[in-house]
Amino acid sequence: MSNAYEHFFDIMEDLGFFEHIYESLPPDFTAVFEIARILEDANHPLTATLRPVLSLKAPGPRGKRDEDGANLQVFIDDREEYEAGLIRTPQHLPRMYNHQWLLPEEVLYRRLAKKELWVPYAREPRYYAVDPDADDYRPDARKQKLYVLLDTSSSMALHNRINLAKAVVYHFLKQNMKELGYIHLRTFDTTIGELHEARDIASFRALISYVMRVHTLGNGTAMARAITQAVRDINDLPQLAGTEILVITDGACALDEQAIRGMLGDRIVINTIKIGRARLFASKSMIHDTLYEDDTTQHRVIERLEKRRKELRYQLDHAQSGHLRRRYEESLHAIQQEIDAQVNAMTEEIIVGYGHELERLSELFLQIDDIDLPGLFSIRDEQLEDVRALCEQVRVEVDAHCSLEQLRKLALLLDHLHVLIKNTSDKEMRRRLEELRDDVARRLKGCLETQIERNAGGFLRTLTNADKHDLEFLLASSGSMHLNLWRAFIWKLLASLRRMVGGE
Repeated sequence: MSNAYEHFFDIMEDLGFFEHIYESLPPDFTAVFEIARILEDANHPLTATLRPVLSLKAPGPRGKRDEDGANLQVFIDDREEYEAGLIRTPQHLPRMYNHQWLLPEEVLYRRLAKKELWVPYAREPRYYAVDPDADDYRPDARKQKLYVLLDTSSSMALHNRINLAKAVVYHFLKQNMKELGYIHLRTFDTTIGELHEARDIASFRALISYVMRVHTLGNGTAMARAITQAVRDINDLPQLAGTEILVITDGACALDEQAIRGMLGDRIVINTIKIGRARLFASKSMIHDTLYEDDTTQHRVIERLEKRRKELRYQLDHAQSGHLRRRYEESLHAIQQEIDAQVNAMTEEIIVGYGHELERLSELFLQIDDIDLPGLFSIRDEQLEDVRALCEQVRVEVDAHCSLEQLRKLALLLDHLHVLIKNTSDKEMRRRLEELRDDVARRLKGCLETQIERNAGGFLRTLTNADKHDLEFLLASSGSMHLNLWRAFIWKLLASLRRMVGGE
């Protein structure tokens, strides 16, 4: 078997799909496998587009290069790992330098209100190139630090955006697992998900499994709150010093750019992958509020012009001669033209820039078009043969011994064939895939019947009348089986059988 599918079941187990019942898995979840497989191809256009993010490395100066161009090892400066900074939030108060508690209470509270108290913050380590001839050589202890914010709003279910996002996260986690980077992740939609971290092999695998099982949930995108929470985590947890934020979203949302930029400071970097071309359009009320309620240089210019216009209007109303009235009218006309020009320029700036705040805040911003799975998969004869070889491998195993493990493989293979069929535009290729699917379905039914007969005495007693009715229907079906019903029921049967045979 070629490399395309020879590790299919190993990867599925790596993704955690074998360990969780079908009810906990999102629709078309095996599509992630196909997209991740494509991302392994360095020459694929999608991989090339995403390469700046897929190859993100820890910031900082690189060591010297040897004659072959490879980076030499670096060592970490082991001076004090904290540095003083002004307090950012009241939550930092317990970490305040002790001598400040001696201040008079009134002074202490005033400085707290003005954020003038001093607090130790974790300092990013300094890196220096190693002299290969030096006696104090030590290896590089630097690791990738990344904080992922994964959008799980309902719109991510459109156009396979969530599957693309998962494939990107999976690829990135797999790459970083080799170097044991330090990765944190939260999901966000209308609410902010729990904080997950990966820092060793076990936690990396657990995080991969968690991400793969994530469903699209909320109907909103709390982008600002998600970024605020990420910044708060990075500031509050010393081990996250130097961490970059990676936002994966399809949402266009309006952000308070100035406020977020103030939170980020010059130490926290945002990178963004935006999937799809969704954008926001500024409403008339929003434009009006921005024009007349903000405080910028442009607003102050308009305010001065408006003040001058009022003065001229007053002078015009009280002018005693026609000559003066004509002068004031001409001045009023010129002032009004200047005001209109300023307002039009600001309005255009608001319209063009509205909803693009995240792009301007991001050091790296990648705009990715929605993917077309039929066009992306482009199943060819050689790939079909790989799938056929995988089906034949399972057939041989099932014929030799119909175990619970084979039941799981057959059910998972059936689901993946469904994904391929649904996303194959070529009619002849779809027909050939359907033949494979029907054969797998028949073997699944036969293997399931074997297991039920083998354990009939105890197993059938565990079924309700409704379960038995469903089972009769499913076993009587073949190529026309209802996939979702199969998914739920088969995994329910697997769980029951596993308990009965002691986890075979």
